[in-house]
Amino acid sequence: MAGKRVNLSDLAGEPALPEARVPAFAESAPRTARVHQVAANPLNTRDLDADHAKIESIAESMRTHGQLQPCAVAAREAFLRIFPEHEAAIGKAAWVQVTGGRRRAAALLANQPTLDIVVKNNLADSREAWVSATAAENLDRENLDPIEEAKAVQLLVQECGTGKAAAARLSRTPAWVTQRLNLLKLAPEVQTLLRSGELPLRDVRDLHQLPVDGQLVELRQRQQPTDPPGLTAVNQENSPSEPAPHTPRPRRSATASAIRRLGGTPDKIAEALQTEMTNEDLRALANFLLRLSTTTDDQESGGS
Repeated sequence: MAGKRVNLSDLAGEPALPEARVPAFAESAPRTARVHQVAANPLNTRDLDADHAKIESIAESMRTHGQLQPCAVAAREAFLRIFPEHEAAIGKAAWVQVTGGRRRAAALLANQPTLDIVVKNNLADSREAWVSATAAENLDRENLDPIEEAKAVQLLVQECGTGKAAAARLSRTPAWVTQRLNLLKLAPEVQTLLRSGELPLRDVRDLHQLPVDGQLVELRQRQQPTDPPGLTAVNQENSPSEPAPHTPRPRRSATASAIRRLGGTPDKIAEALQTEMTNEDLRALANFLLRLSTTTDDQESGGS
C-alpha cells in the first residue's frame, strides 16, 4: 500500500527555505536564507553597536525597498575548517556572513524573516583569505574609524605573518600598514578622540614614539591654543598640573608644524602623503614641485 508522501520540512520546527536547505561548496547565484541561518562574522572588527544610526537607516530602506544587495557568505562547514575555535560563536547557523554585517544587523532590526545571500566558499580557502576579505570590504566600501581600521590590519598581519604580506593582500603599502598598527600604541584617550573624529589622524602620526603617559601632554602642546573638543577635559584628568610659563612658548609656522607631523624628512613625508592622497593627486603634486624647483633654479642662475 502506498504511503502518504511526507514533506520533511513540515516535520521541522522551522522549515528551511528551498534555496538554503543544503549548503553548497561552490560559488552560487544569489539565494535566500532565513536570517537566523546566517551567523555574524566573528572576525569583523567593525563596532556594529556603535553604528546604530547607519543600521537603522539601512533597516528603514529594507522596509521600504527590500534588500538591494546580497550578503556574501560561506557554508558553515567551510568556515569551521579554518576557524574551528569559533564554532560556539556561530551556533547552529548554516552560513557565516563574510561581508554585509550591517545588512544582516539591519534585517534583524527590521524584523525581516529572510536575507538575500550569495555563497562564496572560496573566501574560506584559508584563514588569511577570510580575514583579508573581511578587512577589504570594510576598508574599501566605507571607511572604518582609524582604530577599527588598525584592528582589522592587526588581525590580518597576525594571519599573514608579516606586515608586507598583509599590505599585498590589501593592495596597500607596507608603510600604510605600519602607520595603522602604530595607532594601537596610542593612549586610550587619544584613540577615543581619533574614533570620534575630534582629532585628525595627521596630528598623531609620530605620537606612538612617546610613552603612553606622555602622549597627552605632547598632544596638548601641539594643539595650543585651540585644542580639539574634549581634549582639555581629558588632559585635566590625566596630566599632572603644570605651572604657566612666564614667557609665551614660541610657535612654529603652520608649514613647519605640518612637516614635523608628516615625519620631517622627504621619504617620510612622501610615505605619509601616499596614505592620504590618490595617485593622480600625488602625480600632480610631484609635477608642481618639480616646476617650482626648476623655476627656483632658473632664478638663482640668472641672479648669480
